[in-house]
Amino acid sequence: MKLSKSTFVVSKEWQLILFFTLMKLLLHLATFSNFELHRDAYLYYAQSEHLAWGYAAVPPAIAAIGKMATLIFGNTTFGLRFFPALIGAINLIIIGQAVRELGGKKIAISLASLAYLLSPSYIHTNALFQPVSFNHFYWLLCGYLILVMIKRNNPKIWIWIAIAFGFAFLNKYSIVFFFTAFAISLFISSYRHLFLSKYFIIALLTGLIIVSPNLIWQYQNNWPFLFHMAELKETQLVHVRFSDFILGQFLMNLQALLLWLAGLLVLLFYKKEKQYRLFGFIYLFIIILLLFGSGKTYYTLGIYPILFVFGAYFTEKYIKKYLIYAFSFLIIFMFISLYLSLPYDGIPITTFEKAVNKNAFRWEDGIYHDIPQDMADMTGWKEIGQSVAEIYISLDQIDSNNCDIFCYHYGQAGAVMFYGKKNNIPQPISFNDSFVFWAPDSLSKDYMIWVHSDLGNDIKPDSLLPQLFNNVELKKVVNNKFFRENGTKIYLCESPTEEYKSYYKSRISELKNRYR
Repeated sequence: MKLSKSTFVVSKEWQLILFFTLMKLLLHLATFSNFELHRDAYLYYAQSEHLAWGYAAVPPAIAAIGKMATLIFGNTTFGLRFFPALIGAINLIIIGQAVRELGGKKIAISLASLAYLLSPSYIHTNALFQPVSFNHFYWLLCGYLILVMIKRNNPKIWIWIAIAFGFAFLNKYSIVFFFTAFAISLFISSYRHLFLSKYFIIALLTGLIIVSPNLIWQYQNNWPFLFHMAELKETQLVHVRFSDFILGQFLMNLQALLLWLAGLLVLLFYKKEKQYRLFGFIYLFIIILLLFGSGKTYYTLGIYPILFVFGAYFTEKYIKKYLIYAFSFLIIFMFISLYLSLPYDGIPITTFEKAVNKNAFRWEDGIYHDIPQDMADMTGWKEIGQSVAEIYISLDQIDSNNCDIFCYHYGQAGAVMFYGKKNNIPQPISFNDSFVFWAPDSLSKDYMIWVHSDLGNDIKPDSLLPQLFNNVELKKVVNNKFFRENGTKIYLCESPTEEYKSYYKSRISELKNRYR
């Protein structure tokens, strides 16, 4: 069989999609070192060193991705940030293909792609080694599969939707919000007959099989996710305000506000596009569910790329005579809004930037701070990790083998693991999150490197530690005004008292018993 020259020719539309995809990937590869890893990334890295079917707060997928990243790229910031960047680039392929599925051409592909590419929200999330990047991918993928199913009236797509749901569930439990909104929307739409297909039943079984290992793990460990959600509600979600949640929906993707809002309005009210109204209902029900559930503003980010798709398609389809003017205006608006939006790589933050997006400076404690919480959570950890490693290797071999490390929370403990691995630093002890599973049942060593945190901690180590150990020496104080936990102190402690050993044994037993 002789192949013609045109066999491998890529269409102009696909060239455009691949161009935006490459730009997205290069953006992140060029800026991966702007900040240290986020506080939460150190927890997920720690979990990658303890692979399991579940953890205290998240499903297992992020740990598996972390393990794959470190096996390929080593213990590096680049390695942990590569796959979030890659999945962000892949999102642009799905966006472009969704536009093509609707019948959109180059203008629509460009508008939808730029709306995503120029979004500070997705620039930021795709720079984080967290489940959130992959969560957006699964929401978008599921939206695309739903579009294909209803447009082609092909119930076999249920199987692919179930597979996507299963892997999304193993990544982040919030996919349940998306599928609850989808189920309600489908039931009240003209496509409800799709529920009667045999493929829907097969899909339910397929999804259940995929998620069952995590459900079994949760059951065997007394549903630790419920403890996490209760704690999250008491400490963070209680500060979520209705007004901030609604305002945030407009600010998160300000650069594409005219595009996605127009798309939503057409979906909901324009009769000629009622065949796609299902997607407008999905958006509304997600907003309602998260409002009643006190969800954080960014929990909805996964739904906006599919609105970019519809907004771009409707712009190209209905603004015919003035299309080039509309296209130019929207592009200029995107760039101006991007400039006005909060940059994720600029410290210090200017007064002007604070005025533009003041809500971004309100942390999970409900208080306004000098810089956004995410920025404050992406500095200082390297100093903690390296300082602990230096203290540990300064001990002679006998004493280092007889030394524990205690950290107040998973950020510190994970940073110690990440930056100390090359020095064979022992597993840090912490009473926080999944570190409870890995902590020893009792203390048996004579030395302990103690990492203290002043953040939300009223205990003063200078007065506390002498009651717990016979000798205490302050070794390091972190001095970084941009660090969320500036002033963190690191001590070298010797000879824990019998009272402290007894307290530790009782406390860790109490924490572990919650998961039995």
